[in-house]
Amino acid sequence: MASAAQVTANQANAQWSTGPVTAQGKTRSAQNARRHGLTARTPHISADDCAEFAALEARLLSETQPKSCLEEEVFHRILAHTWNLRRIESFESAILAETDPIDFSETDAARLNHFARYRRDLERGLYRAMNELRKLQTERALLQLQSAFAIHALTEAAPLAEVSKLQPRLSEYFVGHNVDQAQAQTRFTSGAETAIKFSQSWTDAWLQVAGKEQLMAESAV
Repeated sequence: MASAAQVTANQANAQWSTGPVTAQGKTRSAQNARRHGLTARTPHISADDCAEFAALEARLLSETQPKSCLEEEVFHRILAHTWNLRRIESFESAILAETDPIDFSETDAARLNHFARYRRDLERGLYRAMNELRKLQTERALLQLQSAFAIHALTEAAPLAEVSKLQPRLSEYFVGHNVDQAQAQTRFTSGAETAIKFSQSWTDAWLQVAGKEQLMAESAV
């Protein structure tokens, strides 16, 4: 446990370690943790790179066509990973350009290995995001192929449901006349309690019919 004298000395020393005071020093200090920006949540874009980044974003938007908020979130991951992979390529090229291939030092190899690790992580993240967007858009396209009643039911009750897994049941229930499909939609969107009441009413009606038929059969005998 620190003595009273040590505590007093530490407090006095702390007055000399208050960090940067000027606005310029605070700005520089805020950037101390930034080295390459490859792990940042938002891509690092210098003033010179703005045009190239905007062109990349426009092309990726044209090729992926995200529609929903979820698709846009995944798109931004694809954009960030793609941009950072490009930056890694420029970093690696710069390292190779300034090194002697005959006298390749351990420091140069360590720097390249450092970026190679980031490259692997970014490639995995990119492929994962591409697969997620592909799955979202496949499910969206499959939903659009359903009947209007099925689209209404899924959009209202289970917007994140995998239509591909529900397809057999959708084809079974959302077919036939509009009245039948409307009943299926009501059961789908009204929740378990309404579905139970709906089922119970049909069961009661069936029991009444069955009971009448049995009485008629008995009276005929």
